[in-house]
Amino acid sequence: MKKSGFLFLLLTSVAFASCSDSDDSEKDLAKEIAGQYNGYTVASCAYFSNQVSSNQKLAISSTEINKVNVDYASDSWGTISIPDASVIKSGNEYVITGTGTSVMGMQGNGSKEYVCNLSGKIINGTVDFTFTCPAVMGGLNIAFMQGEIPAETVVPGTYSGYTKADCAYFQDMYADNQKIEIASNGNNTYKVSLISDSWGEFTIEEATVTTEGNLFKLEGAGKTLMGMGGNVSEYACTFSGEIDADKENPTFTFNVPAVMGGLTVTFKPGSAPQV
Repeated sequence: MKKSGFLFLLLTSVAFASCSDSDDSEKDLAKEIAGQYNGYTVASCAYFSNQVSSNQKLAISSTEINKVNVDYASDSWGTISIPDASVIKSGNEYVITGTGTSVMGMQGNGSKEYVCNLSGKIINGTVDFTFTCPAVMGGLNIAFMQGEIPAETVVPGTYSGYTKADCAYFQDMYADNQKIEIASNGNNTYKVSLISDSWGEFTIEEATVTTEGNLFKLEGAGKTLMGMGGNVSEYACTFSGEIDADKENPTFTFNVPAVMGGLTVTFKPGSAPQV
């Protein structure tokens, strides 16, 4: 090959590589992640932890190269707007950071605007964002996660309410100020405990959970310790329950077949009705 021809090919190759590098450097990361994302939030502050909200939506829109607006509107947490958040990319991970405002109000008071910070990641198309409002309730953190709510996020916790007992000898016997504790065993099962001044102690060591949309159904078998006049006996019992994703209307039922012709103790949130 003549030297002039070789030189031409070499220059052409260098020019092509230069154009390719320029195209890569001008990729707009903002456009790559723009869209609407559906998921759920888990909120914590100085006064509560792990408060779950289902059916949440978050929108990301491109404003300029590698800059996005992030907007989140919620019945639970008001509105959050993060303008011109920066986007960088490392491997398959997008990192989004920025500062904006949150508008929210509580207990009928007028809405107020607060400073809100965003830190988040999008990995393989899945969003995991955290909004932080330092001046709200001692520091409010709202974690937005894309996808369906896992049982491990919703089911564990302390449930306060009342019980209604029914058996062959009486109906609608109520007890207020009752609590059920549910703890994860770490193997997709849960320990359920009810300690009641009225009905003794109920323990379900390994309740299982099935998910139907945003509803979590529990069932299991265990034991109850109950008696009168200091004579406590152990009886077999079964357990069932339902927890909605927002934990607004959980219900639990314990059945003890061998007690008083079949005793059923039903737990609901709130206060017992006046009868």
